[in-house]
Amino acid sequence: MLTFQDDAVTAVILGIMQDAGLPHAGCTCGRCTAAFNNPARGQYAACLAIVDRRKGRNAELRGGGAEGRREEAKVYLVDATPDIKFQLNLLAGVLGEHPQRANRLRQPDGIFLTHAHMGHIGGLPQLSKEAMFVHDLPLYATPPLCELIQQTRLWSPLVAELDFRPMPAGATVDLGAGLGVTAVPVPHRDEWGVGTVAYRIQGPNQSLLYLPDIDSWDEWPEAEATLRRVDVALVDASFYSADELGGRAPVAHPLVTDTLARFAHLAEKLVLTHLNHTNLVLDERGGAETAVRQAGFRIAQTGDMFIL
Repeated sequence: MLTFQDDAVTAVILGIMQDAGLPHAGCTCGRCTAAFNNPARGQYAACLAIVDRRKGRNAELRGGGAEGRREEAKVYLVDATPDIKFQLNLLAGVLGEHPQRANRLRQPDGIFLTHAHMGHIGGLPQLSKEAMFVHDLPLYATPPLCELIQQTRLWSPLVAELDFRPMPAGATVDLGAGLGVTAVPVPHRDEWGVGTVAYRIQGPNQSLLYLPDIDSWDEWPEAEATLRRVDVALVDASFYSADELGGRAPVAHPLVTDTLARFAHLAEKLVLTHLNHTNLVLDERGGAETAVRQAGFRIAQTGDMFIL
């Protein structure tokens, strides 16, 4: 369980891996075998949370009858990964108890989805009546992605419990004084035509870009300007080298080596996330991890926090 600074808005990393996490289903590589044998060596799929613990934020609790009551934090997830139950448990201290159900956490205050791939929506069924059983949970996503989820009959029990809030690319959601989330369109393979977004999170003091998936930097002309305008950017670092693919056709993600060369002048801003289980930077003190560190970039770690 994570602890958070009082009276602050914090972005916290809840996972750093590509969609399938570590260990990877059906994989017998050294990293995955070690994680199967020792779950402590595993890692969750890429996810971010926004935790707002500012005092006096909730108008209801500012009223005269609020004396002695603890103001609840506002907690939002960015993406619903297959590891969502573990990631919610990391937030147990700020979610607190469910108001009506004993021995249950209250639901988060909203979920923002970046796109429709498995690692980013695969946790949604865990919110249905078979598991957490949320009610009127705000779900922010592009309008076509909202429609796709609503039209998926297999998920109809869950759909009835979600409060869909379509968020077109470029739109901003106001989450309270000085805190807003903007959907930033990015190029990424899109089998269903629903689009992919990154999220720019503007806090009272700093801004953060969450960009777990992009096909290539060359296909996004706004990359340089967008990265310059934020204080921190968590960016797609799925593969360090094309050699990781074992002869498979290239996968549309920028290589870490390309990112390091292209954005060396912005190194202090960039944090690498969404790592495939083959990624060489996962080897602590290995050559790739050392190269990233020496270039001035950071590698995301679960539990890393950024005060916004």
